[in-house]
Amino acid sequence: MTSPGGSARRGRGRPPGPPVDPEVRRERLLDAAEAAIRESGAAVGLAEVAATAGLTRSAVYAAFADRDAVIDALAHRHARAIIARLGEILADVDDPMEQTRASLDILASWFDDEPVLARLLAGRLDGPVRAGGGVIVSAIADILRAGFRARGGDEAAAEPWAHALVGAVASTIAWWSETRTMSRGQVVEYLFVLVWGGFSGAERGGD
Repeated sequence: MTSPGGSARRGRGRPPGPPVDPEVRRERLLDAAEAAIRESGAAVGLAEVAATAGLTRSAVYAAFADRDAVIDALAHRHARAIIARLGEILADVDDPMEQTRASLDILASWFDDEPVLARLLAGRLDGPVRAGGGVIVSAIADILRAGFRARGGDEAAAEPWAHALVGAVASTIAWWSETRTMSRGQVVEYLFVLVWGGFSGAERGGD
């Protein structure tokens, strides 16, 4: 529009800013969700996530369909971190026994460091790939497969064992993180003895 004096008039409202990177906003919201859950517990809603991020609730819905989608994304984020640590073990430790023990300790340390988040997300660690669980099970299966191979066992047992292991460890470490009846090292060692001792049954698993 042109003013009577011939100069162009600027429209009302704030001038548009630079476009928002959806991935940057998504990560900001996940950071906020983690902070809100640590502060207020697992029942945090999207309104609190938005407030923590300093954004409107509509901004959350622009990035995530609902609260469950936020939890899925958090599970995938933490899964990636766990997978990265598992990858370091596979790169630096050759002995399948030590790989197994260290893998158990990684899961235990996650519960130790992130008790509220871990309890909320643990049920999704052995879930579908969309929640990050499938990749964790696959990584654990690779470690178990190497262990079975080293003992001359049935490598086909690795996949079912991986699902069972993640579920059992999540349940045991969740119990331990609440009771603290022993040290983390002790509970990891008990789990290791249970898991490694069971490897001998892998030879007969497909019979």
